[in-house]
Amino acid sequence: MSVANSIMSKILTQIALSIWGIVPGNYSAITPVAENVYAIVDDKDATDGYKLLTLEFDKRKGKVTHAALTEPQGMAQRRAEGKGTSRDCEGVCYFTPSGTVFVSGETRQDILEYDRDGYLTGRQLAIPESLGRKKIAPNQGFEALTYNAVQHRFWTTTEGMLPADATAQKKNRLRLLSFDDSLQPGLSFVYQMDDPVKYQGKQNEVYGVASMLALDNGKLLVLEREGYSPKRKIGTFVNHKIYLVDPSKAQSVSLGTPMSEVTDRMLVKKELVLQFKTRLGLLHHNLANYEGMCLGPKLADGRQILLLIADSQNGKGNFLYHLKDYICICVIDQDLNISNLSQ
Repeated sequence: MSVANSIMSKILTQIALSIWGIVPGNYSAITPVAENVYAIVDDKDATDGYKLLTLEFDKRKGKVTHAALTEPQGMAQRRAEGKGTSRDCEGVCYFTPSGTVFVSGETRQDILEYDRDGYLTGRQLAIPESLGRKKIAPNQGFEALTYNAVQHRFWTTTEGMLPADATAQKKNRLRLLSFDDSLQPGLSFVYQMDDPVKYQGKQNEVYGVASMLALDNGKLLVLEREGYSPKRKIGTFVNHKIYLVDPSKAQSVSLGTPMSEVTDRMLVKKELVLQFKTRLGLLHHNLANYEGMCLGPKLADGRQILLLIADSQNGKGNFLYHLKDYICICVIDQDLNISNLSQ
């Protein structure tokens, strides 16, 4: 682990949810919905919706002391009736005004609303045609999703670059899009991802923006990650970078603006606040692909916890190592004007 500055001081020990009997899954996002209760989504679940993860903390040491996973009534009913469909659920956020949960589906490139019991409400974010299902690269659609109650804004982006935006000179650029409380699209911006180190687009490799977190002051935390896996598996790694972004200081760029016309000065500026790498090697067995992040509780000394959740791909592995559904705890030192239920 390396730290870019003092905003985030350290990462505490990764904690596997299996310790409390939670079965392996494909958990790709997390958001708080009540005290000690978080909505999480599984991107390979045959039934759409969200599950509820209860986490209890030792707020002095900053460690999880207990975890339990349940399924809301609506999701359980769809599963029993065989009505749920796999939407490749990748992102989740809590919509404070109505106490509902929005979930992004990468396969259909939609963002649907579920009530507090897990039933679909029939509402969804109004996705512009230029970001619709036919406009994304395969498996590169909506993955990051967040909402902030103070700013009254949703934010989302695609995991990878839109094919229409891809040019040799303007690589790795994403469209950050906001929505208001009426679920209508608002301002959009262009975000430049870091160039990958090893990623070549092969199977079992990952690259792109996995998660975002909207803060009360209007800024965003953006999680970029790159995963590389050689044939013999030893040397596999996932590099995670969390950036702080301030859209209010950037020039908005309409979705209709060709990427070829977007200059470097028009990009949102980003500040690296935390970088860490998980690995599978002869001396390292902490490999994890963190795809979701949200705020947790505050420690007894007032510092804020940032939670990350990893996708184990149902405990995928071999005789050397099996991936685990890790919860990772980051401690935020610097005041970012954040609160516990603003995702």
